[in-house]
Amino acid sequence: MILLQIHKQEKHLRQESHHKAFTILELLVVLAVLGVFSAIAYPNISSWITDREVKKEVYETVTFIKERKAEVTSGKYGMTQLALKPNLEVYTMSPEDFFNTYQSISSNSSLKSNKQCDQGTRQANLNRNTSLETLKLSVSNNDSNVHVYPNAAHNPVGTFLCITKDGSIKYNRLRKTDRDPSTNQNVDMFVFCSKSNTNQYTCKFDANYDFMYKLNIDNFQNIKVYKKNKKKNSWIKIDG
Repeated sequence: MILLQIHKQEKHLRQESHHKAFTILELLVVLAVLGVFSAIAYPNISSWITDREVKKEVYETVTFIKERKAEVTSGKYGMTQLALKPNLEVYTMSPEDFFNTYQSISSNSSLKSNKQCDQGTRQANLNRNTSLETLKLSVSNNDSNVHVYPNAAHNPVGTFLCITKDGSIKYNRLRKTDRDPSTNQNVDMFVFCSKSNTNQYTCKFDANYDFMYKLNIDNFQNIKVYKKNKKKNSWIKIDG
């Protein structure tokens, strides 16, 4: 009887030992699978986060432009000039000064006859409005995740938009333009790159990197958003 009980206990211990060994083996297999999955998934997750960070600043800039356009449309300003570059600058002109410069019969300004605006620092009655400069990009903001083009490392140093109600005024100096494929018209461009794989010099309109976006902006500040397809080295419209 005693021998039978001892035999049963030994058998039970062997079964427990086998069960524990099997459980440890299962755990090792699960850990190995998780390791492989992490190695595959991490680059994709990292790329998704980087792209999301760049895209966020792209659409913040779109909103910024639309807000400045709305101020002109409402009559708050006669004209607003945006200097799109790392340190976005805003210059505004009162409705009265806009009328005297561009609409009055007595005005003999060449800006009126040519329907042009000059750089904000050069044109009379176009005054810098720092209270509206609420968005900083690239090297002007350590928390920014983007580089932009144009910038001080290139010529021109920025994209200058002259915003009016009727969209009749164009910037009179060097502009970096793009051809809108749907309208065949020249439009202004502003390019975004990720700080993770570019710098001020390598971020430019004809570069081919991951996480690149481009804004095409017409005279009425209608905006189309494009994303770079690196494999095809082409721009794909995603909005507008």
